[in-house]
Amino acid sequence: MGVFLKLRQTGRAWAVLGLGLALLALSVALFTQIRWGWAPCPLCILQRYAYVATLLGFSVFVVNPKTVGLMRFGVMWLVGSVVLGAWVALYHVWVLVNPAQTCGVDPLQATLNGLPWVQWLPVVFEADGLCTEPGIALFGVALPLWSALGFASLAVVVLRLITLGANPAR
Repeated sequence: MGVFLKLRQTGRAWAVLGLGLALLALSVALFTQIRWGWAPCPLCILQRYAYVATLLGFSVFVVNPKTVGLMRFGVMWLVGSVVLGAWVALYHVWVLVNPAQTCGVDPLQATLNGLPWVQWLPVVFEADGLCTEPGIALFGVALPLWSALGFASLAVVVLRLITLGANPAR
């Protein structure tokens, strides 16, 4: 029992939990897209970018760097990516609740689809849908709200890393 308590109190364990949550969110998004044919909108793609950014941030703590500067950068990166991702997810929920008139192709969609890495991984990063479409609901909850809950859980993990002093060995 003491081993589990010690593992729960380490920064590396919390970082692995954060990695797992971000990977789960990305996996669900890709599953709903590939298996159920749901086309992601530009706001969905921005949320995916934020989840990928959190993956990169948590990997700093999993690798266990010894430099304080890299740890501080990792914390700032995580805070920024989680806050921006949560903002985009909540904005997306607001768009679903308050649908406005749309006129064809979203300019954000053209910008996001023009990025170079979209041609390398179009399944992950290509925006095809409209942000005002409700899309698929898992257990009666829209995916953008699930995404907002995912970012909220990642925020808890980031806050725990900060309270541990962002020290993976601690």
